[in-house]
Amino acid sequence: MPDLVIRPAVQDDLGVLWDVLAMAAYEPDAEAAKAVPPVAKYLVGWQRPGDFGFIAEQNGEIIGAAWARRFSAEELRVPYGDEETPKVSIGVKPNARGQGVGEKLMCALIGEAVRRGLGLNLSVRSENPARRLYERLGFRDIPGSAVTNRAGGMSIGMALRERAGPLARRGAPAVCPLVISRLSQCRKS
Repeated sequence: MPDLVIRPAVQDDLGVLWDVLAMAAYEPDAEAAKAVPPVAKYLVGWQRPGDFGFIAEQNGEIIGAAWARRFSAEELRVPYGDEETPKVSIGVKPNARGQGVGEKLMCALIGEAVRRGLGLNLSVRSENPARRLYERLGFRDIPGSAVTNRAGGMSIGMALRERAGPLARRGAPAVCPLVISRLSQCRKS
């Protein structure tokens, strides 16, 4: 996609992030997303310690965003995840989908997670075509994570694991070969 810029998300992007969250959560607009606590928790208090994300712009217009946030045990509502693994939120405007924007956002997010020594989790509706992208990037279904979502369909938890073994417990990144290969793939695109 020509003239596509991926840049870090900053505090001033909060309004746009709410718009993207509404899109990702199938809410009509940002105000509706703010009114649904299980949705709003992905942005309330942005940019709290540990939050990180990226914005996709083309010709000065924001066309997508992806970010990751850690949740406390009390905030976790799904049957998977932990306090150490951030959960991903991502959305791309409909007219920019299928053009690699989501992949570039996810690659930036994966790269930052690896830099921080973190894995990533996400939830995706089972029929969402983006699920294939997540699988291509190394995310795998989390056994037992399928839940009925707010719309009555099924959502699946997926994980990209980066931390593993004794080095990770000491705080050093222990990047698994799968993540290294995915990062190589991201750098080529």
